[in-house]
Amino acid sequence: MRNFSGKAALVLGFAASLVFCATASAKGPVSCESLAFKYQAKDVFLGSSTLVYATSTDPEYCDVVGAIRGNINFELFLPTDWNGRFQMVGNGGKAGTISTGDMRTALRLGYASSSTDTGHNLANSGPGSQFGSDPEKEIDFGWRAVHLTAETSKDIVKSYYGVKPHYSYWVGCSTGGRQGLMEAQRFPGDFDGYVTGSPVNNYTGQQMSAPAYLPPLYSSIPGTPRVSRALISQVGNVVYNGNGLSGPNAFPGCDAQDGVVDHQLRDPRQCNFDVQRHVPTCPDTTPSGFCLTAAQKDALAAVYAGHPPFVPPQILGAEDIPGGWSTWLIGSDAGSTPALHGVVADAFEWLMFNPDRPGFNYLTDFDWNTDPFQMDQAAQTFNATDPDLRDVKARGGKIVMYHGWGDPGANPLRTIAYYESVVAFMGQHFGPKWMAAENTERFLRLYMVPGMAHCGGGTGHANVDWLTPLVNWVENGVAPHAIVGTRASDGSTRPHCPYPQAAIYDGTGDPADAASYSCGTP
Repeated sequence: MRNFSGKAALVLGFAASLVFCATASAKGPVSCESLAFKYQAKDVFLGSSTLVYATSTDPEYCDVVGAIRGNINFELFLPTDWNGRFQMVGNGGKAGTISTGDMRTALRLGYASSSTDTGHNLANSGPGSQFGSDPEKEIDFGWRAVHLTAETSKDIVKSYYGVKPHYSYWVGCSTGGRQGLMEAQRFPGDFDGYVTGSPVNNYTGQQMSAPAYLPPLYSSIPGTPRVSRALISQVGNVVYNGNGLSGPNAFPGCDAQDGVVDHQLRDPRQCNFDVQRHVPTCPDTTPSGFCLTAAQKDALAAVYAGHPPFVPPQILGAEDIPGGWSTWLIGSDAGSTPALHGVVADAFEWLMFNPDRPGFNYLTDFDWNTDPFQMDQAAQTFNATDPDLRDVKARGGKIVMYHGWGDPGANPLRTIAYYESVVAFMGQHFGPKWMAAENTERFLRLYMVPGMAHCGGGTGHANVDWLTPLVNWVENGVAPHAIVGTRASDGSTRPHCPYPQAAIYDGTGDPADAASYSCGTP
């Protein structure tokens, strides 16, 4: 058995040694109070620079608030005890706000940290995607605002401390994952390392998830789903625990496939659940009395099928987990609005098509024969799907990418597809094809987390420090292998392994202890 607990302790010890080694202070070339007046750069306006004294939770820092090109608002925290590094944090959804909470997490570790609203403010630009009526703001949201904020932030760091950051890092999930990959593809000089979680990098494809998954479940939104939450929960129970039937339609469940019964699927692609075969059609029932009507089974079968090649099949195992279907695909049973609809719906009005289509209702108006092919301009602006990461590799940059296997909101199969496209690209351009995966792993590693929902939560071991292994990789050349996660509900630990490896339990040792697992190919 590989002792992952010991490795985790070493990594955490490394993190502590970095965090408390201050390399500069606010006693540098420019004081906090004068920074807003003295800093000068084209298209940049600093509205304020305020020294914020230490509290019980946060260290002392200089809070800088500014704007770029007039509409790209940003904030930058400059700690008095600085660790010499810069970290920019990403956004969620359609952005429109500055991620100060994630900035504070970085601040407490000694990083200078910034975030941007990506060029539009939800408080005054209308809800959701309505900023897309301005083509320049679309470009800002797509890629320009993050790049300009990164450049500006690092320049202010240099002005304040008198030295530029020794290392620069990106940390983001969901939209933030897309932003990180966009930076790596377009501006690889902005950052030395990237944590990119649950990336919606195929942005146009992500929007098409809604017309693929939701029309089978809803005739209108808000509305009552055709299959209730309670029934979906029962389907999830069958996926994990089986249907209790005998004969040709018997299904044993997939929870125990990996040797551990923990309400996680190590790889949902290995689960052969079929809603048409393994759930009885009413009035027939399972031993627990559960059944679905033929129409309900057809609806779920359509969701599981997706709409290839534009939308991959919906993954198994998220039907009945926190942050799963009950968040993204099925709201409460009366008058519900699933989260996927709330995030996506107005993107079809303002972001996906040129010209805009105000009032477009994807439930009734989306045409699979024509509409996917009318999103090329949107794809050029928003999609971070380019597998050419040669410049990241050449600069010595590193990427830690992760995705939860229990994420029905941003399909994990898309992230695997992107990773595999990078491997294929490396096989074409670097060395023999049989070394493509090894060459990719030298700068990019993907971690698939069983049971984790979108960016966290679920039933998996989703509490993970992704940043410390990345820093160790960038600064010391120590590539990450297993990265240990913790499950909040019971404190158990589990290693997460670089894809395509997974955590394997051989039946000995405590299954709640990461040390009882090894990384291998199932």
